[in-house]
Amino acid sequence: ADEINRAPAKTQSALLEVMQEGQVTIEGKAFTLAPPFMALATQNPLEQEGTYPLPEAQLDRFLLKVLIDYPQLEDEKRMVTAITSGRAASDFDLSQVPRVLGAGELLELQRATAAITVDDEVIDYAVRIVAATRQWPGIAVGAGPRGSIALVRASRA
Repeated sequence: ADEINRAPAKTQSALLEVMQEGQVTIEGKAFTLAPPFMALATQNPLEQEGTYPLPEAQLDRFLLKVLIDYPQLEDEKRMVTAITSGRAASDFDLSQVPRVLGAGELLELQRATAAITVDDEVIDYAVRIVAATRQWPGIAVGAGPRGSIALVRASRA
C-alpha cells in the first residue's frame, strides 16, 4: 500500500481487516487470502496536507517501521540522471529480478522459525522493552502486547 496516510478511513479500514483477519470483503462477500500474506506499506510523514491520521490499531499491526533518509549526494545524482534521461522506474524490467524463493518455501521458513524455542529471559527482556515504551515521556501511546509478540517473533528470525 502506497502512502497509507493519504488513504481515507474506509480504505484504511479495509487494510486493517486484511491485516487482522487475512481476508478482504468486496460488496459484502469475504474472500480469504492464501498464505503467506504480508502487508508492506509506505507513509509520507513529512506532508500533512491531504493526509489522514493512522489509527493506533493499524500501526500496532506492523512489525517494523523503517525510516528512509535522503540519499547520499552521489546516489541522488545517479537517480536524477537516470530519471531525467528517460530511464524512469516505469521502464524497470521486473522479469530481470530473480526469484529468491516461492510461497511454499516461505511458509516452510515461517514454520521453522515459529518452532524455535525462545528462552524465558528473552521473552522477559522483550516484554520489559515494550513496557518501557508505555512510560517513556517522548511516546504518547506505548506499544501493546502485540509489540511484545512481534518482538519475540522477530528475534526468532
